[in-house]
Amino acid sequence: MMRKNSREQFLEIVNAHLSLREAGKKHDPAMVKVAEGIKEGRLQLSDSAYYAIKYGGDKATIHMFETQDAKEIGVTNVTQSKLPKDRLFLCNRITLLAKVFEGDIPQSDTAWKQLIKSTNFDSIKAVAGLQNGVWTFMANKKIIVDERPMQEFVTDNNMQVNLGTYYLENPRFVRDDEEFEFMIELGDDAPDKTLVKVLLAGTSTVPA
Repeated sequence: MMRKNSREQFLEIVNAHLSLREAGKKHDPAMVKVAEGIKEGRLQLSDSAYYAIKYGGDKATIHMFETQDAKEIGVTNVTQSKLPKDRLFLCNRITLLAKVFEGDIPQSDTAWKQLIKSTNFDSIKAVAGLQNGVWTFMANKKIIVDERPMQEFVTDNNMQVNLGTYYLENPRFVRDDEEFEFMIELGDDAPDKTLVKVLLAGTSTVPA
């Protein structure tokens, strides 16, 4: 069976709330507003991806999005763990990659950013122990995905999906006023000099 793309999933959900309202049943007004905005041409849907790269060396818990983060191309496109204003984002797939870098550990923020921006990431399978941990994805302190095995991001021999990509069976919306989190928990500290990259992908609203 063909997997629905994120645009189809997005429209199916918001239009369902529009139908519920028209039938006089319980609905989400915010979803109705988006559905009407799309129908009236005030909003359009766009392929979207929100990413972050973090140092995970010598850590058993890695927080990929944090409130002190600020957007910087090549490091993250997320500020303060929130979407840009007036965005509604349906996340239907997540990509997780990693790399153990060579050379000395940078001693300044500038050097760290230069390292991150120049790193070519690969399968988490190449980083000892990383695939044996678990990951959790949350928005507004509510669980979207709870403690799934990191092994699911090992897709090295699967030619049907991009490297390190997991498709959510239950895609969820993230709203612009909600903080979102992606946390990795390992049984032991990640190897020294480990960098981790996460990418949340799907469909979001943008002004028409």
